[in-house]
Amino acid sequence: MEKKRIVGLDLMRVVFALLIFMFHSRMHFKCDYGILNEFVDMGAIAMTGFFMLSGYALYITYSDKDLIKLREIKQFYIKRAITIIPLYFFIAIVFSICDFIIGKAHIDEYLVLFPVETLCLQSTFSSLFGYVHNGGTWFISCIIICYIIYPFLQTVLSQMSNRSKIVLLIIVAGILLYAPIVRGYFKLQLIYSNPFYRLLEFTIGILLAQINNSATNSRILNFCMTKVSFVISVGLLVSLITLGRYLGLPRDYMLFNWIAIPCFVAIIIAMGKIPFPSLQDNRVLQYLSKISFTFFLCQVLPIWAISRKVCDMIMPDNNIIRIITSFTICVVGAVMIHEFVETPISNFLRKKYLSK
Repeated sequence: MEKKRIVGLDLMRVVFALLIFMFHSRMHFKCDYGILNEFVDMGAIAMTGFFMLSGYALYITYSDKDLIKLREIKQFYIKRAITIIPLYFFIAIVFSICDFIIGKAHIDEYLVLFPVETLCLQSTFSSLFGYVHNGGTWFISCIIICYIIYPFLQTVLSQMSNRSKIVLLIIVAGILLYAPIVRGYFKLQLIYSNPFYRLLEFTIGILLAQINNSATNSRILNFCMTKVSFVISVGLLVSLITLGRYLGLPRDYMLFNWIAIPCFVAIIIAMGKIPFPSLQDNRVLQYLSKISFTFFLCQVLPIWAISRKVCDMIMPDNNIIRIITSFTICVVGAVMIHEFVETPISNFLRKKYLSK
């Protein structure tokens, strides 16, 4: 029996993708979002929510699967690979071709990094962020590492008591809050693309899903599942991050986890439980959720250069035109890649490896 879609998770995927777009449009295209500018400039914190949401959604999908069994774990890995690998390689190839066309590519870098790129190991090299296309696809490396470890996490965490899960959640969150302080104090390299810390965020998502499904007598948890809690959490997330920027806090996205993690915890708990009956079978939302990952990856491609040329032909100094143009190009690109590349390849691989 197919599990009922959790509409709140679909909405969150779309919102996270939109926030990342706004962040990139500010960074690459100088788009102006008025009073939200300071918050949008910190829009990369959406990746923290993304990894937490990924862990949460994966547990909801596989909670009834026994991932100790070889057949189940094999199916899990094949499905995850089909979901992410073909799209990744397509984006990587297109990006590389574009680099060669504009003369930015260095053949020696590509040759040295080819095994790293092929095996999606970018995030394991902390200083590699600025080379080739690692600045845009580091998170693919991180999420693949999370997928590899997921069966073990589900098996172990499912056997723990709720109290132990809460203690573990506090410990994991504490590590995430403490790490950027150490980094900042000793002026170390940024940990934004570090797979270990992204795995911890992913683990928080799994723990939240398990606690959310089993705990029913907690007043705090029951309140977190309400619309009031959701509104408060979103308001605090936006206002406190904006305030932090106005106070001159360093633009270290992981340092803002002191705000982001508690708010994202409350938001995910709420969105995992709040019913949206009017949107339950909304095909537009389902489609937007389905292409949200493609929409994000599409921004790795040179859409900003294309958008700039288009705007130069229309109204180069009009902020609304810049936003609409770049958004439209990105959406059209995501839809085309999803329909003509991702879907055909995924369907072929599913028939070949999952229909047996």
